[in-house]
Amino acid sequence: MNRNRFLACFFLWGILVANGLLAGCMETHHQSNTSTDKNTHLASDDLIDISAEYDYYPLKTTKVVLQVTNHSKDICGGRQAYTLEYYDEDQNMWEALPVDTVPDTPLLIPSGYKGVCQLVPLDITGLKKRVGKYRIGKCFVNSVKKHYAFFELVDSKGVLELRRRIDDYNRKGANDKTDTVAQNILMTYTQGDTIFVMLMNNDLRFQEMFRRKVLSYSSVSHGAFRGDIPLIQATYSDTLQIRMRTEHQSYPVGTETVSVTLTNHSKRTLFFGEDYGVVRKEGNQWILLNGNNSWLDIGIGVPSGKDYHFDACLYPIFNENCPGIYKVFKEISFIGGQKKWLMSAEFEIK
Repeated sequence: MNRNRFLACFFLWGILVANGLLAGCMETHHQSNTSTDKNTHLASDDLIDISAEYDYYPLKTTKVVLQVTNHSKDICGGRQAYTLEYYDEDQNMWEALPVDTVPDTPLLIPSGYKGVCQLVPLDITGLKKRVGKYRIGKCFVNSVKKHYAFFELVDSKGVLELRRRIDDYNRKGANDKTDTVAQNILMTYTQGDTIFVMLMNNDLRFQEMFRRKVLSYSSVSHGAFRGDIPLIQATYSDTLQIRMRTEHQSYPVGTETVSVTLTNHSKRTLFFGEDYGVVRKEGNQWILLNGNNSWLDIGIGVPSGKDYHFDACLYPIFNENCPGIYKVFKEISFIGGQKKWLMSAEFEIK
């Protein structure tokens, strides 16, 4: 924005304040200390929306990121000042809390802006953090009502309850193939106030889907983004009188599973687990597809002259299974032997 436009907006803000348009908002705040409405929401015609970055935070949290969205076609004026309140369940009212001293200066929000507004500290003198519901209030020039952002602080008991919520969601959606988020959850566990949610595909797009649909908690960890992992070990489709092949040589785009047969023509019994992997050829590399890496720890034996059949899942909703060359691989050994190697079966997606 150029300097003249900035000065014009600043001048407009001063005029509105002088005419008392912010006074009504401040009066609304004064009355809100005894309000019994713990679910206050923005009016449908409001063009400014504020929210906390997350819905839930651990009790030890020291600051909350306040986000703002300007839906109007104009620059919106506001103030750096804010209020913080705690909902007293016993008294059924909002209790005003001490806040950090900030300069009472203009805050200009460009049209269409969506992002960070300011940081709200929770570790200030005189503020005793408690488990429960909080709200941050702010006033804006183009709205005579106060705007609120809601969030909750949880203790160790609350963390376990949030994890149960994730697990319940996962169980309910486990058999629903249209629920991408539930299908993507592999496992959960807690460590302190952190909830670890392992995803089959944990890139940022799927993390955001989980946050929107299941749980918005600041201490959820999906682990480091995995990125492309190449398979560097050699694989064999036919060796030592053992052969591995897919049911068909080619499959259409969108195929979910591929049937695989491992044939033992050797004189010894094969031994392996349930685990397998699928890779796609990219240039001179074989790149591992996202898949379910949680396996039952069981041993499978295949005697001489016998076949072993299994279905390999391609998880097309979590992988970009474009046309190309793929292969299923599986680690095997002879029973009682120390040497292990990878058998593989190639196929094409057209």
